[in-house]
Amino acid sequence: MTTFQVSVAGSRYGKLTVLDKVAFSLSAGSVLVLLGSNGAGKTTTLRSIMATVETEQRSVFFEDQDLTRLPTWKLAGRGVLMVQDGARCFPNVSVLDNLRGAYSATHGRFDVRDFRNLLDEIVCFFPILGDRFGQISGTMSGGQRQMLAIGRALMAQPKVLLLDEPSAGLAPIIVEELYETLGKIKRDRGCAIVLAEQNASYASQFGGECIVLAEGRVALTGTMKDVLTNDKLRTAYLGL
Repeated sequence: MTTFQVSVAGSRYGKLTVLDKVAFSLSAGSVLVLLGSNGAGKTTTLRSIMATVETEQRSVFFEDQDLTRLPTWKLAGRGVLMVQDGARCFPNVSVLDNLRGAYSATHGRFDVRDFRNLLDEIVCFFPILGDRFGQISGTMSGGQRQMLAIGRALMAQPKVLLLDEPSAGLAPIIVEELYETLGKIKRDRGCAIVLAEQNASYASQFGGECIVLAEGRVALTGTMKDVLTNDKLRTAYLGL
C-alpha cells in the first residue's frame, strides 16, 4: 500500500528556478534513491518536500492525509523528517542533550520510559553514541556527528525519513558502516526512506527504485540495477 505521495514543481531560490518537476510514490519499508551530480536538484527536491524552498506546485500526501499546507515543523509531528547534509547537530551541547532535545521537540510530553526505550534503540543502531553521551557533540568526528544527526531524527519516530547526502565527506569505511545501519533502520523501523546521494555505488546497497536528476530535470527512472548496469546511462548522467 502506498503511504507517501509527492509531487513538486518549479522549485526556486529567489527568481532562479532550479527544479522542473519530480513526482513519486513510496510504500512503507521501501527506498527511493535520488541520484545525480552536484547541482542536479537532489537537495532541492528534498527541501521542496519539506517546504523549505519556494515551489510553484507542491503536494504531499501521507497515509491518505493531505500534508501539503502544513509548515515544516508540523511535518515532523506527522512522521516526515529530513536529515540535512553536513552532519548537523547542536555542537555546543552533549550527545545526550542533542537526543533529549529532539525528543522533547517532537513529542507532546516528556515520557521518561518512552524516551529511555528510544534511546536504547538508537544505541543499538549506533553503539558509539552510547559511549559518548557526555561528550560535546561538536568535538566528535564527522562520521560520529552524522550518526548523531540520524539518531536525532529517529527520536521523532519517523515513518518517512529523507536523507541528504549522508556519505558526504566521510571515509569509505565509515560510509559502509553507516549504510549497513541504514539498512537495519529500514528493516527494523519499517520506515520509508528517500535518499539523495551522489555516490551511486553506496546507494546501490539499498537497491529499490531510483530517480536520476540532471540539471533540475528527471533524466530517467527505474530500478537501481537497471541504471547501474546500463553503460550509456551511467556515462551520460552519473559520470561513471
